[in-house]
Amino acid sequence: MKKLNRAVRATSAAAILGLAACSGSGTSPQTPTTVNINNDVLQFAVGTANIFGDLGAGGGAKVGLNVATTFRQPASGSQAAGDSAALVSSPTLTLPGAITAALGTADGFYSTITTGPSSTEQGGHSLTSTAQTGSIAPTTFGTSGGDFGLGLEPFNYNEGGAPDSVAPYPVPLYDALTGTKAGDPNLFIPWGGPPAFDPAGDGTGVRDESVPAGTLGVPEGLDVFESIAPTSGTYQLSVAVPANSGTVTKQANAGLNGAHVLGSFPAPTVALSGNGGATITVGLPSGVTEAYIQVTDVGPTQNAAGTLVSCNGSQVTPTYYTIVARAPGSYTLPSNDGTQKAQSLCTAAANTAASGAAAPGDNFTVQLIGFDYPWFEASYPNSNGNPAPAIVGGAGQTDITVSSAFGFAPAGAGAGAAVRAKLAIRPATSLPHFRR
Repeated sequence: MKKLNRAVRATSAAAILGLAACSGSGTSPQTPTTVNINNDVLQFAVGTANIFGDLGAGGGAKVGLNVATTFRQPASGSQAAGDSAALVSSPTLTLPGAITAALGTADGFYSTITTGPSSTEQGGHSLTSTAQTGSIAPTTFGTSGGDFGLGLEPFNYNEGGAPDSVAPYPVPLYDALTGTKAGDPNLFIPWGGPPAFDPAGDGTGVRDESVPAGTLGVPEGLDVFESIAPTSGTYQLSVAVPANSGTVTKQANAGLNGAHVLGSFPAPTVALSGNGGATITVGLPSGVTEAYIQVTDVGPTQNAAGTLVSCNGSQVTPTYYTIVARAPGSYTLPSNDGTQKAQSLCTAAANTAASGAAAPGDNFTVQLIGFDYPWFEASYPNSNGNPAPAIVGGAGQTDITVSSAFGFAPAGAGAGAAVRAKLAIRPATSLPHFRR
């Protein structure tokens, strides 16, 4: 069985803890090393976030804050240049405006990031972390949130020598709907899948690799805060890293023009190929230089007995696909990029054969994410070995626009509400976690 590329693995599970941790090759986390944390490279930028803007007037579109960061080992004097700098870190994000979002609810790692700020942060200017030692109190990042090779993520290692989570943060963060029974139907987990995120180049992404349980793709490193207004001014990211010599802190500042907001996506159109693939036609808002077409397969509509299966297993675990678009037009989802080279979007015939009973084809959603900065180029494995990939666009910041989740049934559009509801039953609070 093939192994996941080291730099990708470092992002999702095996980063490097400067003076007191292991290499991405699997050395014991307790083995001291001689890496100098002061040489690690922290990059930080902010931008505006047009969140679900395609919903139209009165539809709930919001403008929030987008955070882009990389924290990587340097080109020289490191164990693996370009890989994540630390196994454990504690970020603090300081804003020019006050935090007015509704209070969030802490998860098992004392983090409130999916739903809102903690009580100690509300009304202040900083999103903080909870140290893994000492007093325990809820904060935005809790004990699990750290800064990694691509983005702020809940990948901090715990005393058991395993990451607290293998799943990236959802989009958006500080989303009050996440904690409700209904959930946010447009919330998604930013897993990168084939054909864009396919380290082995064989159409399987990382789902079929030797990876930790619960890994469904390559983390895309997105940190989009819904309930933080993009106030113009200076932002600061501070990252504290525990080391043999004591805590080492890295800092970076970034400016923001809150008036620079990207436009909204028009609705995409989808034409199924009849053998598991699809052609997806998209438009790009003005200012967007590249976009992700995120396709999430959730399997067939169930019968009364709930026994129907997808030919690629999507009825149990969603299957993720990503296509990169740099211009308006039609883009192809290959027919056999599904798990174990099964159909990407299983047809009725394939699901009937897999179920042993008449079954419809798979339902799926299409969600569009537009950037005015080179985030795909900065992602893994595209930036393997690069300590400081470019992360700022022509406007001098990192603006993003995210569409709602457009739902599609096997016969075409029109299943939006039902398909989005199926996705919403998997909220961020039930993501796979390692036990502390």
